[in-house]
Amino acid sequence: MVSVRVAHTGADGDRDAAPLRRIGPALTDSPRRMPYTESHTVHSDPDVPHAYYGEGAVLRELDLAGAGELLARTGPDAGGAMCVVQVNQLGGALAASGAPNSVPHRDGRFLVRLPAVGDRAAARERLDAAFAPLGPVTIGRALSFAFGAGERTDGLWDAQTRKRLALIRSRYDPASLFGQN
Repeated sequence: MVSVRVAHTGADGDRDAAPLRRIGPALTDSPRRMPYTESHTVHSDPDVPHAYYGEGAVLRELDLAGAGELLARTGPDAGGAMCVVQVNQLGGALAASGAPNSVPHRDGRFLVRLPAVGDRAAARERLDAAFAPLGPVTIGRALSFAFGAGERTDGLWDAQTRKRLALIRSRYDPASLFGQN
């Protein structure tokens, strides 16, 4: 099964989604206007905390061989824990802004996200093994999908952004009230 989710900010969302609808039959098709407070419903995410670890890799391109290996390691024939692999196309306004901010890897073209359940060590092992084939095209980790990463901050920001954020932190949070990472 493939789930395609569309967020549209204009009035022509139905027209722009029409080619997707012609691909084949849909299990559900429920576009609607919604306030931001309901945005979690696009993904059918629960609105209460739930236990899992997550990782996201920002890719400069979608390497089909690497993506195929990722799916082989996480798909129904892989054994082990059930996996949900989500691929998001990036770009647009995110990539267009050249103004410095704390959003890392704005030049990425795709985001691959993967949750894992189980104890921390086993989940980390499964995530690392699943993402390994994408290493050659990975430019960093997705800050907004590093759940349960703990102290692991490698790959979240490039060196220049990390330095700028450290300067901001030293000025506005010298006592580290907002955490260590």
